[in-house]
Amino acid sequence: MTRSELVIAGGGLTAARAIKSYREAGGGGRITLVSEEATLPYHRPALSKKYLRGEKTETPHVEDDAFYRDHGVEVVLETPVAGVDLAERVAVLGDGSRLGFEQLLVATGATPRQLRVPGADLEGIFSLRTVADSAAIREAASAGERAVVVGGGFIGMEAAASLRQLGLEVTQIHLGQGLFDVLGSRRLSEDLATLYRERGVDVLLGHEVAGFHGDGRLEHVRTKDRLRIPADLAVVGVGVVPSVGFLEGSGLDLDNGVVVDARFATSAPGVYAAGDVAAFFDPLYGRRRRIEHWSNASYHGAEVGKVLAGADGGYDTVSSFFSEVFGTTIKVFGDVSRFDSLTEEGSLGQGFVASYGCAGRLVGALTVGQSEELESLVMDLIREQAPVDALAHELVTGE
Repeated sequence: MTRSELVIAGGGLTAARAIKSYREAGGGGRITLVSEEATLPYHRPALSKKYLRGEKTETPHVEDDAFYRDHGVEVVLETPVAGVDLAERVAVLGDGSRLGFEQLLVATGATPRQLRVPGADLEGIFSLRTVADSAAIREAASAGERAVVVGGGFIGMEAAASLRQLGLEVTQIHLGQGLFDVLGSRRLSEDLATLYRERGVDVLLGHEVAGFHGDGRLEHVRTKDRLRIPADLAVVGVGVVPSVGFLEGSGLDLDNGVVVDARFATSAPGVYAAGDVAAFFDPLYGRRRRIEHWSNASYHGAEVGKVLAGADGGYDTVSSFFSEVFGTTIKVFGDVSRFDSLTEEGSLGQGFVASYGCAGRLVGALTVGQSEELESLVMDLIREQAPVDALAHELVTGE
């Protein structure tokens, strides 16, 4: 059995950032990266946008092969971590081999939710999480004319826009009453529905898929209210779940991910978790959160690498993420999942700002078409726990 000073389970952005940060902070010894995927860590945002549309055809790797060689990393691809023995400090790999560790970083990310309806296993139905998924959807789109996208969140919205830009007839089915309704802004949802319909997407809100139908391959989608929608392919984007199955029974604290503190430490000494899989403590809000976006994965990786090397590090930022659809970029700052007041100014086309308040405090904001200066101010106000009307005041007075 081989042994490494640091074993990383998972081969995404968080893993690559952690390796770089760990070495820069003086972390020594052998690093082993174990990934279920067939390629080195890569950036995911392009998979639902430029890569899906064929505007970029090379895998958007975070680092090239030389980076891992130069940083003393043994890379094990196409091999999942199947289990962890905390007492023996051993990771059990999918091929049955055992890998000892001094420290373990869990960075396995998340897995797309599947619809449990008849026909969900037909050819032509896709999830969108990996570079292979994106390439397969692009290939199917090149041979098809009609696509159904299930879901009105980030992946569903971006995939629907990209498929429409590729020239397909697109029907978007969403169980909720508004697009991006997870953001809680009715005005934004209405503006987005108008934008999508103007761009030729048939938006069906408040509808639920009852089943996929076809003779071995997808031919049409039925909803529970008996709509029949012809389709050559379908993309299902109804959220993800943290990839923690291999940790069941390990003794680690699991609750909507791997539970960690602000320094990404789990309930077991020397074991850490970061990125999409981590339910981490955010000191700004005084509670645990789990975030599934590029910026969070990048930040977590950079910070946990320092911690693993014995340096100062940990979660101390205002979270932010973005989405781009039909050339419009939507940016979210702070936490918009819990609020008791919402102030909205402007429109999607002319520039938009929403302020989210909780108990009189500004806890989050959403912007479209705003300057970097305003976005920086937004983050400062959230970090300072400013009064909920502080951003609205700034927009009016410029003070």
